[in-house]
Amino acid sequence: MKTLHIDVVIGLAILLFSIVFYSLSAQIPADPAVFPKLILSILALFSLLIIWTGVSKTLSAKKERLKNIPIFKHARGPAVTFIALCVYLALINLLGFFTASSLAAIFFMFYFGVKSYIQALLVVILMNTFVYLLFVWQLRISLPTGLFI
Repeated sequence: MKTLHIDVVIGLAILLFSIVFYSLSAQIPADPAVFPKLILSILALFSLLIIWTGVSKTLSAKKERLKNIPIFKHARGPAVTFIALCVYLALINLLGFFTASSLAAIFFMFYFGVKSYIQALLVVILMNTFVYLLFVWQLRISLPTGLFI
């Protein structure tokens, strides 16, 4: 079975992302589209660099007859993070910004190794207080309310 270095897979995913969103930026008027097109072009160039280094790592591992690590062995953490962020974005309109953000913060803290419930509770309280005071009270920006506050 042929194996690739994980950098090749990540580089291809970033390149695909850049191409898709660059093509979508064609729908934006010319002047506002300059910055997204510039950023996506730079991102595509960096993804090509990642692919290049990944291919060289794959070839050097084959030359040295090193055991290649399966492609998706280390992809569990980023995959869980991506799925959790997608769920968080879906919950913002359903539950409201503060409830969804609190749930997401608690999930990420425990997923990445915070063991203290008191620390997690304090972070959630301080985060929500800061966001409320800055965005709702000071800047008067209304955040999604959903079913809860």
